[in-house]
Amino acid sequence: MKTASLLIASALVSCANSFGIFSLSAAPAFKKLVSTGLLEVDPVSSGGFHALEQLASSSDHKTMLLDKIKTLYSEKDNIAGGDGDDEKALREIEALVAFLGSQGKGYDGDLVDGEWSLLYSRNGKKSPGLQKLVGKSEKVKRTFSNFDVSDFSFLNIGYTPRSNGSLKAKVRFKPIGSGFSKSAAGDIVIRRISCDIVGASFKYRRLPTLPLPLRVKGGYLDFVYLDEDMRITRGNRGGLFVHVKPEVLEKMGV
Repeated sequence: MKTASLLIASALVSCANSFGIFSLSAAPAFKKLVSTGLLEVDPVSSGGFHALEQLASSSDHKTMLLDKIKTLYSEKDNIAGGDGDDEKALREIEALVAFLGSQGKGYDGDLVDGEWSLLYSRNGKKSPGLQKLVGKSEKVKRTFSNFDVSDFSFLNIGYTPRSNGSLKAKVRFKPIGSGFSKSAAGDIVIRRISCDIVGASFKYRRLPTLPLPLRVKGGYLDFVYLDEDMRITRGNRGGLFVHVKPEVLEKMGV
């Protein structure tokens, strides 16, 4: 499997290099990143190498990714990436995530701090059943994952459709060394944070907050890409999540 991933990575780099997207010095880092399984790129399911070449020819994969996700919101307000969404668009999104992930932008405490809105969520094959069930009811502009770096925690918040109720889960995190990659310059890029759910609650209107007995240890998130207004992570069960700053959602008009 690792050998196959390296071959896929090599082919992707060759396509990208033909358009000047990646320098030759960046190729080893890109191969290393794909070989970890973090990107999960499959040329066949992505529409073939020609489709990947077309994606690689873009000079702005971030804008392309946002535009592609926006097409999934034409007739709904459920979080994009669920069952029933256009399969071709989902494959292209995975490929664009791969290109962004090759840029060596992992965890950064200064950048990740603050409020983040969930824009796209795609369950992995090993995602727990509860996550899949909750994901079907998540709505855009009503689902957040807000980081408080000073407290080494983040708060996942999901509001009911009318915003009169909220489900919250507090997660303690810590940047760790495993899962790292190297940039084209050879610098270590921290990708992974350990995650332990330490508390959860449900609040509905003026009723008292109801604590929930939800405690989970041993999870992690890998930062595929992070900049000032976009965060792409992959969970330890394979789920892919794209969060953006709230102002990005306003600009997108979703």
